[in-house]
Formats: sequence, structure tokens, C-alpha cells
Amino acid sequence: MARRECPFVRLTVCLGLLLPGGCGGAPAAKANAVTGDGPAVHYSFVLDAELRTLSATVCPRDLRLARLRMTVPELLERVRRPRILRADGDVPLSFEEDVVPIASATEGVCIGYDVDLGPPGEGFWITRGEAHVLAAPDVWLLAPEPRPEGTRFTASFKLPPSVRAALPWLDDPRGYRIPTSAFTMRSAGAFGQFERETRSVGGAELDIVALGGGFGERAPLVAKWMQTSASALTQLHDGFPVPRVMAMLLPHPGSEVGFGMALRGGGPTVMIMVGSSVTPEALGEDWVGVHELFHLSAPRFLPSDAWLSEGLATYYTDILRARAGLMDERSAWDDLVDGFRRGSRRGTGRTLRQESIDMHETHAYQRVYWAGAALSLMADVELRSRGVEGGLDGPLRELARCCARSEEAWSAEQFAKFVDEKTGQSVVRPLFERYVDRAEFPDIAEVLAALGVKGAGREMTLAAEAPRAGVRSAMMAPRAGGTKP
Repeated sequence: MARRECPFVRLTVCLGLLLPGGCGGAPAAKANAVTGDGPAVHYSFVLDAELRTLSATVCPRDLRLARLRMTVPELLERVRRPRILRADGDVPLSFEEDVVPIASATEGVCIGYDVDLGPPGEGFWITRGEAHVLAAPDVWLLAPEPRPEGTRFTASFKLPPSVRAALPWLDDPRGYRIPTSAFTMRSAGAFGQFERETRSVGGAELDIVALGGGFGERAPLVAKWMQTSASALTQLHDGFPVPRVMAMLLPHPGSEVGFGMALRGGGPTVMIMVGSSVTPEALGEDWVGVHELFHLSAPRFLPSDAWLSEGLATYYTDILRARAGLMDERSAWDDLVDGFRRGSRRGTGRTLRQESIDMHETHAYQRVYWAGAALSLMADVELRSRGVEGGLDGPLRELARCCARSEEAWSAEQFAKFVDEKTGQSVVRPLFERYVDRAEFPDIAEVLAALGVKGAGREMTLAAEAPRAGVRSAMMAPRAGGTKP
């Protein structure tokens, strides 16, 4: 069984494998009036043939825009020529820090700007391939302000022949309906040539987009792997936890599944690097698909509580894969125990809270992810031992129903209160308080012993006579109603 390592430090390297390109220009789009009832804002985009410049026209209706805001200030230099579009000539506008102020005298007029999608080097934000450009809407979708409740946001695109847009937005008579989350959270998007397939999973729509020409004869295997990964979530939830998800797959040289990322802006999305010559064995052993999809079943958490969001996903990745029959129980426990071992040895001596805040600088991913997973295990076992059927499962199902698509970031304290109230047990809050501001790795030896999990690797045994052996077996048993491959 392949050991689960955290590949997050490879993001820049992985995305850099996609070929770089140049830069160019395109004429500005003409104003596109908005018609209908109620406040609305329509974006018209024109993409040039080289996929290097995206020209935008923003037209409000029954709404005076005070400003347009760049949501990624560090990429401000990519936005060019903001201007008021008038029949008698354009009126230049200027950025003030990360916003373009719009004078009150311009009520009802359209605003134009151009975005440079040329040279890459922005990691997640912009990466060019031979026949596509991965361009996050965060780069080219300037956020209108104010955004009164009930305002309708739509977009249309004029693209070169054979070029398509891959976005998580829903269809609209004008092109696309833009969710407000596209202005507040990280998004995914691409333009160019790609393979696309829609599959059904757990009552939801799985939109699989493979950039870079797709995977050729391996395409059916890759699509099946993605569907199987999504189906594993039904081993926790009543169907798939969100009605629609876009899986954007980025082929890269190699034969394994690489880095993955879950995004919420504009609609639930996962982005995953997949080797262009990926093998059936690598797909069968993969954990990244389940891990990233799990994130979409919970609200986003504060950066200081990354240990919780990543810990839950890390813990449940093995639990759900075992329930779905993608790995056996012993292998799942072996993977968890190995992860706890690695997490306890890797860190910088900071508290778990501070380690989470600094992990992108310190690369202490193993410490953060596996400490969070250890706390998830401890909470799950304790709840089950107190007679709470399903342990953490029930609260997580309720959390998905109420808050998976919330734009508000949750704190660990909110989560603990939610779980303790739903279960009627004071378990999670005191557990978190005990460890979050400590540098020591959670002590899970006693929990594993009670479960009957002994040893590691080839020496691992699962003792049937252990005090909580029944709890252990129930944790990874298939869920009634869940989908199995």
C-alpha cells in the first residue's frame, strides 16, 4: 500500500510542468446593456485567439457601482486600462490600491478593463498549457461594490473557435449565473481545449474536466476513479453532499495522482494533478480524490484552524475508503497509525494553532494534518463509546446540510459547540482546548490500545478481544445506503 505523504509543497513545481506562453492583446468589448427587472450586473468577456488577453465589460442595471475591487491584490499589474465606456469616447479610470473608484456621475454606464493572461509564473492563479490557460476567476473577475442582496450577477463569453470555458458556474439565459461566492472565495477556471464528461453520483452532478487534451485511452479509467472517489462520500452523507461539483483534472508527466485542492468560490470544485500516463494501480491506491471532495462537505475554516479542516479530511479519507471497499480495514488502520507516527515527529515546536497559521512557511504539513486527524479519531471514538450512534458521522451530516456552502468561515470553537450540542455530550470542546494551544502531539496510544490496534506495517494486528473492538469495527463498516464501487 502506498504511504500517504502530503504533496502540498509541490504545488508550484507541479503547476510549472505546464508549458509557458507569451502575451498579446485584444480589442475592448463593446457595452452590453442589461435588461429585465431588479438590480443586476452583467459581465461580457472577449478572449483573444492566443488566449493571452481577456477584455471585460461590466454593465449594471438599477444599481450604481461605487467601485470594482481586485480580489488578489498581488496580481494587480495584470489588470490594464480600467475605463468608463461611452459612445463619445472612453474615460480612463485608475486604481487606488486594490480598487477602481467609479464617480457618482457615471451611474448606469458600463465599465471596461483588460486582463493579461500571458506569461505564467503565478502558481495557482495562472498557468498556461499548449492549448489552454488555467486562469482563476479571482484574476479576471473584478468584484463590484456594493452588492445589495438580491442582485443578479451574470456573464457571457465571446471565445475563439474551438475554445471553451470551464467554470463551476451554473447556466443562465445570458450565459452563466455568477454566485456571490465567486467574489469572496477562491475559484477555478480555464479556457481552451479540454475533454469534458458529466457523471451522476449520489444524486449529484459530477462535471469532470480534463485539461491538456485529456487522458486518451486512459480517460474512462480516470473518469471512473473520479466517480468512485465521489461515491465514497455517500458512506458518510445521504447522497453526495452538494448538488454539483466540478472536478478539474490537470494532466502532467508521470503515472501517479499528485497535488489536489478544494475550492468553493463560484461553486464547489476540486483541482487535481493526474499523471498523463497514470496506471490503474495508482488510481486504485489514490487518496487525494476522496480527501479533496471531503472538504466540500464542510464549511471552510479559519486559517488558524487548518488543523481541524485538514485533520477531519485526513481522518475520514481512510474511514470512507475502507467503508467503500477501496481498502481493507487493516490497511486503513495501518495508514492512520503511520500518519500519526510521521505527524508526531515533524513540526517546529509551535503550538498546534500557531503551526497551522505558519505551515505554508514552515512546511509543517504532516504535524498539522495528522494532529488534526488524531483529534478527530479521539473525538469519534469517545462519542461512540458514550453511546452516540455513528460518533462524528451524525454531526458532520447535519453540518453538510446546513453549512457546506456557507461563505462564512467557521472557527474550531464553533465546530466544537455544534458537535457537542448535536450529540448532547461535552466531548469535542474540552478535547480541543486540551491540545490546540500545546506543542505536544495528541496522545493516542491509549485510544489505539482500547480499539485493539497494535503494531504497524506487517506487524500490525487488530485484536478482537480489545475493550472497544466493536467500536473499531463499526467505524469502518459500510454504511447502509452508501454507494460502493
